[in-house]
Amino acid sequence: MAESAVSTNRWSRHVEFYIHTVTFLVEDHLFRIPREPLETESTVFRDTFLLPQGDSETAEGQSDTCPVTLPGISKREFEVFVRALMHRQHGKNKVLSLSQAQWISVLKLSTTWKFDELRNVAIQHLDPPSRPLNPVDKFALASTYGIKKWLLPALLVLAQRPEPIKIEEGRRMGFENALKLAALREQLEETKVIDRICEKYILKTRDEQPKASKYESSKARNERSTQKLEERNKECIALLTQLFGL
Repeated sequence: MAESAVSTNRWSRHVEFYIHTVTFLVEDHLFRIPREPLETESTVFRDTFLLPQGDSETAEGQSDTCPVTLPGISKREFEVFVRALMHRQHGKNKVLSLSQAQWISVLKLSTTWKFDELRNVAIQHLDPPSRPLNPVDKFALASTYGIKKWLLPALLVLAQRPEPIKIEEGRRMGFENALKLAALREQLEETKVIDRICEKYILKTRDEQPKASKYESSKARNERSTQKLEERNKECIALLTQLFGL
C-alpha cells in the first residue's frame, strides 16, 4: 500500500481533465460538485478556497466524512442553484426550464455568494418583457436582493393603478412602504380631481368662443390628454424618487 501511494505521487495531474471537487452537506444530503465554476464565478468561494486547507484527508469539503456544511439553506434551493450553475458551464445551447420560485432560489443564493453573472441571468429570467413580474413581487424582490432598477418601475405601476394596495400586498411590501404608497396615491388622486375641474372650466370657456372644426377640437383634446399624462408621470416619478430615496 505504501509503495502504491508513493508511486501515485510521482504522476502528474492533467491541467484540464483532472477535476477538483468539493463536497457540501445541505440538510441531510451530500453534494459533490466541480470546484472550478465555484472559484471562477464567485469571489466568496474563491477567497474561501485560498485559505490553508491542512491535511487533504481532513480538509473541509474534500470527502464525504468532512463536508462543507451549509446551514439555513434547503436541499431544493441548493439543488436548483447547482443545476443553474452547471448549465452555465455545460449547457449553454440548451434551454434551462425553471419555475419562477426556482429562479428566486437562484437569485437568493447567487446574491448571497456573489455569483454576479448567474445573478444577472436570474434577474433576466424572472422579469422578461413577455411575462413581467407582478409589481408587488417585483418591489419585494428588489428590496430584498438589491435590484435597484426594479424599484421605480414597480412603484410607478402601483401608484397609478386603479386598485388600492391590499393588506396582503402591504405585508409583502412592508407596511411602512405600503403607507407611503397609499399617501402618494391619495395626493395623486387630489391632483386628478383638480385637473378635472380645470378641464371642465376650459371646455365651458371654449363653448362660449367661436366653434372650431371637429377635427381641430379632437386633435386639441388628444394633445392635452397626452401632455397631462406625461406631466402626471413626471410628477409621480419625482414624488416616488423623493419619498423612497431612489
